[in-house]
Amino acid sequence: MKVLALSDEVVPFIYSPAVRERFADVRLIVGCGDLPSEYLEYVVTQLNVPLAYVPGNHDADDFVVQGGLSVDGRWMKLNGIAVAGLGGSQRYKPVGKHQYTDQEMLGRAARLLLTSRIGGRRVDLFISHAPPLGVHDGPDAVHAGFQAFNTFLRTGQPRLMLHGHTHVQRNLATTVTRLHRTQVINVFPYRVIDLEDPR
Repeated sequence: MKVLALSDEVVPFIYSPAVRERFADVRLIVGCGDLPSEYLEYVVTQLNVPLAYVPGNHDADDFVVQGGLSVDGRWMKLNGIAVAGLGGSQRYKPVGKHQYTDQEMLGRAARLLLTSRIGGRRVDLFISHAPPLGVHDGPDAVHAGFQAFNTFLRTGQPRLMLHGHTHVQRNLATTVTRLHRTQVINVFPYRVIDLEDPR
């Protein structure tokens, strides 16, 4: 199943009628945060497939995408796969709903893992805004990853993790890394992934 994952930057040819032809085989859209809701709504309307999303640190406290499904702090089954998500970034200022300390994120990750296990399903696809600590993250406090995600991946063993938040130039930075049993992919600004073969 083809997945179109988006994060952090509006891509002009995606925000156009060309999106229907270019991504005709996509069966799921994933929003990894810091994108305007109208951009994601447009892509959903054009492709007419489910959208699972989480908020980024720059998204409004009441961030909602009409026609999309927020998986922030929850899991659900979409097109036969178990999808879960945790939005936000490391806390770097005193206010902002989508910012967390590592301890706060660890609590959120533990609750998510518990609810998915109660649902009787291992998570196939884990969506976040920030990366795991030490994987595709940055040296500054704003772009540091979460140790909580390293723990979540080790314990929950999802097949695939998609994140954004760290802006990269693909020819200069690593964007695909295996951590424990999970393939971790930085999708900035967009990426098409085959869930059967996430390479």
